[in-house]
Amino acid sequence: MASGLQPDEERDEDGDEAAERERALLARDILVHNEQVKLTANLMNIGAAGFIITGIVAPLTAAMATTGRVTTPALILLAVWFALGVGLHFGARLMATNLR
Repeated sequence: MASGLQPDEERDEDGDEAAERERALLARDILVHNEQVKLTANLMNIGAAGFIITGIVAPLTAAMATTGRVTTPALILLAVWFALGVGLHFGARLMATNLR
């Protein structure tokens, strides 16, 4: 033992401990990654809901309260807002496929 070599039993325990630490770090990194992906997907989904509420529900309510009808340009704009909201929602769903 003067040369600083350890018996085989002690080296195996140290190797197992190092491997266990490595697995724990990998598991933690995976959990952190998954939470970051979920937070981003949730933010995108909230944005999609905001697009739909702001771009569809509010103008429809205002149009019905004032004139009682919705014009063609307003309908086109409503369709654009709806498409943006749906697109953002499906982008969030696509983002969720990055979970590990």
